[in-house]
Amino acid sequence: MIRIINFSAPYQIKLVEFINSVNGSLNSPKELSQIFFSQSINIPPSNPENDCYIALSENEIIGFLQLIDEPPIGRLVGLQTIKRGPEFGDVLQKFIDLAVEKGSKIKAKVINFQISQYDKNSPQIFENNAWTKIKTYWNLRFTNPEIEDLVLPQGYSLRHFDYKKDVKTLMELQNQSFGTHWGFSPNDIKQIEYRTQMERTSEQGIIFIEKDGEIAGYNWTMESRSDDSAIGWVAMTGVHPKYRGLRLGRAVVLAGMHYLISQNIPNIELEVDSENIPATNLYESIGFKKVDQTYWYQKDL
Repeated sequence: MIRIINFSAPYQIKLVEFINSVNGSLNSPKELSQIFFSQSINIPPSNPENDCYIALSENEIIGFLQLIDEPPIGRLVGLQTIKRGPEFGDVLQKFIDLAVEKGSKIKAKVINFQISQYDKNSPQIFENNAWTKIKTYWNLRFTNPEIEDLVLPQGYSLRHFDYKKDVKTLMELQNQSFGTHWGFSPNDIKQIEYRTQMERTSEQGIIFIEKDGEIAGYNWTMESRSDDSAIGWVAMTGVHPKYRGLRLGRAVVLAGMHYLISQNIPNIELEVDSENIPATNLYESIGFKKVDQTYWYQKDL
């Protein structure tokens, strides 16, 4: 019999082990640490005891769900990890029901779940519940030993993020850069303060491009290491609307990549909306290759 319980701290160690096992990330640079997991479920204004759920079968963890409320855009996002096996469908159905119940309670407009292209079971379950596949996201990877030189447009310079003075600047730039992008919920000061202090992020890994002291764009990289390997991510790249069309996106992406490579991180990944043609063209022209894709499903409430 499957039981769904709210998250509580005593389950965390086994829960992280479960997630790493299901995702195949044990003993790799992508392995989820106890610290990063705890930070991820506590990003303001989250409350893990109310927003996270564990599926149990005879006291064995077989599923985990985190529901992220995004009031500025009226969206609820479900992040799920479910063990493959005969109980998969029942667990996903219970998670969907929980999401719909919570979404209705908080008066969300939509609920979104993301699934892997290799997940052959979930699509039918979502469709049976009147969900619609609305987006395809690509996972891209850069492994080329050669990277093009970084050439800044005339008059522009780079500098690293400074937590003591740049939190508001980063928040405003990020919100202005992504204000019209699908799925982006504006961040507040507390969220930026928190996210920039999380494991995998460093001040040196967030790079601004500026002109005459005015910030025009940024690249936010993340990194993780295991004993003998490492991986980096281009987590976000944004250019202020005032500065678009000047090839600053290419410059600041390359700046982030050169930084990661300088840290002995040659493998770099990112995720991009397949419908964002300027972005996909940019990344592919730099040398990123598509290695995977995921699908976003939506339920309108």
